[in-house]
Amino acid sequence: MSLDRLLGTWDCTMRHVAVAEPVRGRQRYERVLDDAFVMLHWTYEHPDFPDAIAVLNEDSYSYFDVRGVTRVFDFSIDDSGWSMIRHGDDFWQRSAASFIGADRMEGTGENSHDGGVTWQHDYSISYARVE
Repeated sequence: MSLDRLLGTWDCTMRHVAVAEPVRGRQRYERVLDDAFVMLHWTYEHPDFPDAIAVLNEDSYSYFDVRGVTRVFDFSIDDSGWSMIRHGDDFWQRSAASFIGADRMEGTGENSHDGGVTWQHDYSISYARVE
């Protein structure tokens, strides 16, 4: 499935293990560089979650945020949703979302501090397309 499934603007609501209240944000996916990549821009309405961008293709997700953090994930997308994983030196991360109709996604994120032997829930997130 093409990354075009993600194009547009999405409102998101995240429930993160580190904060009691829901964290709201917005993500915008757009084609860039003669349609070779999709760029994701996002902001959250909570100071603990940095504004960021990501550049995606069909198998890679490169993340950059305002703190100067850079991370590269293996990425895949199909008719049911998308998933990504990062095997970092410091810790591992994985996230996935399922498509629910044309304008909704439901996702989760986890992390591992022992090389993927055990995983801890990090967040759940709901997306609703607004444009």
